[in-house]
Amino acid sequence: MKVRELIYYFKKHKFLSLSIYFHLTLFFVILGTFVAFKGELEYESTSLQKIYEGKAIYQLLDGFYDGDKYAEFVSEPDYLVRLKSYYKQLNNTSDFNYLAMFNQFIYLKDKGLPEELIEGYEQGSKKNQVQVGDDIFTTVKSFQMNKQAMNYFGLQVENGRLWNDEDFKDNSVMPVLLGSSYQNLYKVGDETTINYYNKPLTVKIIGFLKENSKVYFNSNTEFYLNKYVILPYRDYGIPASKTDEVFQQASYFAVANGYLVTENNALQNKLMMQRVEAISKNTSFAGYSFIGLSPHFQKYRGLMTVVQENRTLIQSIFVSTFILNLIVIITILLLQQKRRLSSFAIHYINGATINRLIYMLWLEISTILLAAYLTNFLVLYEILKLGDMETQLLILVLCFAMSIIICILLARKLLSNSMTDYINIEGGV
Repeated sequence: MKVRELIYYFKKHKFLSLSIYFHLTLFFVILGTFVAFKGELEYESTSLQKIYEGKAIYQLLDGFYDGDKYAEFVSEPDYLVRLKSYYKQLNNTSDFNYLAMFNQFIYLKDKGLPEELIEGYEQGSKKNQVQVGDDIFTTVKSFQMNKQAMNYFGLQVENGRLWNDEDFKDNSVMPVLLGSSYQNLYKVGDETTINYYNKPLTVKIIGFLKENSKVYFNSNTEFYLNKYVILPYRDYGIPASKTDEVFQQASYFAVANGYLVTENNALQNKLMMQRVEAISKNTSFAGYSFIGLSPHFQKYRGLMTVVQENRTLIQSIFVSTFILNLIVIITILLLQQKRRLSSFAIHYINGATINRLIYMLWLEISTILLAAYLTNFLVLYEILKLGDMETQLLILVLCFAMSIIICILLARKLLSNSMTDYINIEGGV
């Protein structure tokens, strides 16, 4: 079909064509939104099940709440060796998962940090800054974790990489991950300076977490890491100075408080408690306590109920809306193209083949569908930032399928009747 005739056709039927175009665009946008939302619900459900389904979760605390007991413990010459051994055995046992996590803020060299990244921003706090030499450091949100926590919560990066085993060893540069909100401020490979437990450290950005990455921490079942600097809990050697000892003391007391995750049955729970007691005795670290069984479990049940109900509701709305809109759109396109049969009959009399006429049909239909798809792509993928390329591929396949189905239905009319029967139909060229 000549491009000139295609343009003439759309000009002649511009209002109907625009109406179909906008209807299709809205249909594809809604479809893409539903698919993206359903995918998010599936992800939420899978994440919750992975974390809580069939699991018992205990929170483990060190028992040195009393200042005198703490002072007595750290005054012993081998306290740091015992503390390190306690954490190492907790972290390496195969009887349970040990998730060491904490949200200790840090000072970060400020090069135009937005206020939303600072510690306490949600509570109305302003920038808390200190000057070191010519540099300004600002308190920012930070989250620390061991490798087991990273793996257990299934964290993934948008750019760069996650930590490997070498990253948890002590070296001059600490590899850190950044939440997605930092992507406009840094890039993978950048180095900067932080102050962590009163110790200046050079850090290197190795990756950016995917947007809305989260962990389940304390009473918050959705602790999002978008605005956090994520530090690894590293293993340290012998302190080089008293300052280094104080730093290691704070670090290892932090990792001595974490979560124990095991299968939720009496045998595994008993084995876990026996293992912790054995580790405590082996390392002469007697100060520990449990504060409760599965602190998130009731919230998990509530969340799973909400997720399941929403998933069923979304699926019902999606299926009914999809079928209704698909029927309406296909009917409109069929009626529009039915008016073209007289013009096709004239083309046929003037020498066009049936195959050529079917191609003309398909091209007219596909042009509107493709225009609607491209608009949908810009709205969803570039503006609203919803869905992914798999969603867009699904919509593209649907476009192609719709064009084929409509073309086949109309082609049957062209093939089943004599072309001269359509010459007097209104609404031709």
